[in-house]
Amino acid sequence: MIDLVIFIIVVLVILLLATFFYRKNLFKRLDGLEKQKANLKDVMVGDELEATGKIKLNGESFDKFNEYKEQYEKITNSDLTSIRSDMSDAEDFLNSYKLLSASVTIGDLGDAIEVVDGKLNDIHDGLSELQEVDSLHRKAIEDVDNTIREINQQLLSQNYSFGPSSDKLEDKLSTIKGVYEEFVAETENGDQNKAEELLGKINNLINEMNELMKIIPDTYVSLSKEFPRQLDEIERGHRTMIQTDYNFVEDDIDDTINTLKESCQEGLKSLAELDIPETKKTCTYIEETIDSMYAIMEKEIVAKRKVKKNISLVYDFIFHAKNQNRILSDELEGLSKNYNLEHDEIENTAELADKISKIETIYNNDYDAINGNKAVYSVIQKHQQDAKQELSSIEKQQKDINDSVAELSKEERVARDSLQKFDLQLLNIRRRIDNLNLPGLTEDFLERYDYVYNEVSNLSASINQVKISMDEINQKLANISDTMDHLLSDTENIVDSAMLSERLMQFANRYKNANEDLNAACAQAKDYFDNRYQYEKSLATMAAAIEKVNPGAYKQMETEYYNEKKTTK
Repeated sequence: MIDLVIFIIVVLVILLLATFFYRKNLFKRLDGLEKQKANLKDVMVGDELEATGKIKLNGESFDKFNEYKEQYEKITNSDLTSIRSDMSDAEDFLNSYKLLSASVTIGDLGDAIEVVDGKLNDIHDGLSELQEVDSLHRKAIEDVDNTIREINQQLLSQNYSFGPSSDKLEDKLSTIKGVYEEFVAETENGDQNKAEELLGKINNLINEMNELMKIIPDTYVSLSKEFPRQLDEIERGHRTMIQTDYNFVEDDIDDTINTLKESCQEGLKSLAELDIPETKKTCTYIEETIDSMYAIMEKEIVAKRKVKKNISLVYDFIFHAKNQNRILSDELEGLSKNYNLEHDEIENTAELADKISKIETIYNNDYDAINGNKAVYSVIQKHQQDAKQELSSIEKQQKDINDSVAELSKEERVARDSLQKFDLQLLNIRRRIDNLNLPGLTEDFLERYDYVYNEVSNLSASINQVKISMDEINQKLANISDTMDHLLSDTENIVDSAMLSERLMQFANRYKNANEDLNAACAQAKDYFDNRYQYEKSLATMAAAIEKVNPGAYKQMETEYYNEKKTTK
C-alpha cells in the first residue's frame, strides 16, 4: 500500500514538472511571436504610402497605388487587430493553465504573422518600384533632353558630312523631339506605364539615329569622292594602256565605268532616303567591280613583263624539242632496218612532232600579235605556261623512247652471249651423259632435252635474221632459261644417282652371299638401272638395303662422293 502511494506521488511530481516546463516553453514561443510582430514593417509601409501618395500618379500606376493602400488598411485594421487579440487570448490560456488551447492559438499566431509579413514586404516592394520608376523617368527627362541637344548640335556643326541625308536626319530628330514631349507629359501626368513605353521608343530612335550618323559620313565620302576618284584613275589608266599597245579579251571597262558612275548617284539617292541596306548593297557592288577592273589591268601589266621575259625562252624550248624529235626520228628510222620496233616508237615520235608543230603555230601567232600591237598579254602568258609544261612532257617522252631503243644493240649482244651459253650447256649435258656409258635415258628426259635443243635452234635462227624482233628473242631467252635450269638439275640428279648407285652395288658384293634381302634389293636396283633407266629409284633401293646391313655406310659413301665431286670441279 505504501509503495502504491509512493508511485502515485512520483507520477504526480513528474506530471507537475512536465506541465511546468511545457508552460514555460509556450511562454517563450509567445514572447518570440511578440518580437516578430514588433518587427513587422507596418509603420515603414505607412510612411512609404504617405510619401508615394505625394507623387502624381495616373492610369495603371495610380490603380496599383490604391491597391497597395487598401491592402495596408486591411492589414492594420483587421489582420494586426486579430493578431493582438489572439496574443491576449494565448496569454490568458497560459495563466489559467489551458495549455492545449494556448498551444493551438500560438501556432495559429505564427502562421498569421508570417502571412502579414509577406503582404507588407510585397507592398513595400511595389511602393519602392513606383517611387524608383518616377525617379528614373524624371532623371530620363534631363538625360534625353541633353542627348537631343547633342544630336542637334552635331547635325548643325557637321551638316556637310551628312550630304543629302541631312534633311531626313532632321526629320528623324523632329520625330524624337515629338516622342520626348509626349514622354515628359506622361511623366508629369503620372502614367508611369505609358511613360516607360515612350522612353523605350525614344531610346530605340536615338540608337537608330546615332547608328545612322556614324555610318553616313564614311558612306557619303565613298560615294561622292572616293569611288569617283578611283573611277577617274581607272579611266586614265585604261586610256594610257590602250595607247601603249595593251589589249583586253573583252574590253568593256569604259562602259563599266559609266555604269558605276550612275551607281554612285543611285547610292547617294538611297542614302538621302536613309535606305542604308540598299546603299550598302550599291557600295559593295561598286567596290567589288572597281577591284575587279584594277585586277584586270594589273593582270595585263604583269603578264606583259612575263611574256617579254619568256618569249626567247619559249622559242629556244620549241627549237630544242623540234631538233631532238628530228634526231630521234632519224635514229628510229635507222634502227628499223635491223630491228622490229614493236612499241609504236615511230608513231609516237610522229605524234610528238605534231604536238610541237601546234605549239609552234600558237607561238608564231602570239609573236605576230605582239609585233602587230594586238597582243592580249594575259592570254599569251597562259599560252607560254602551257607550252613550257607540254614541251617538258614531250622531252620526257622523247627521252623514254630514246632510252627504250638505246638498249636494243646491248640486248642483242646479251642474247647472242646467252645463245652461246645455251649451246655449251647442251654440249656439256651430252658429254657428261655419254661419259657415264649409261644403258639409256627415260623418255621424259629425252623429250625435255630435245625441246630445249629445238628452242635453242629456233633462237639461233631468229637472232641471225636480217631484221630481228628483240621482244620475240627476249621471250624465247626467258623460256629457254627456265627450261634449261630444270634440264641441268635433272642431269645432275641422273649423274649423281647413277654413280652412287654403281658404287653401292659394288659395295654390296661383299654381303651378297650372306644376305638374301640384300641380294633381292641388288636385283631390283639393277632392274631399275639397266632396264628402266630410273637411276634415282635404283639408288634409293640400294641405299635402304645397305643401311639395314651396315647402318651409316651409305651416308659415309655419299659424303665421300660429293667431296670428290667438289675436288674435280
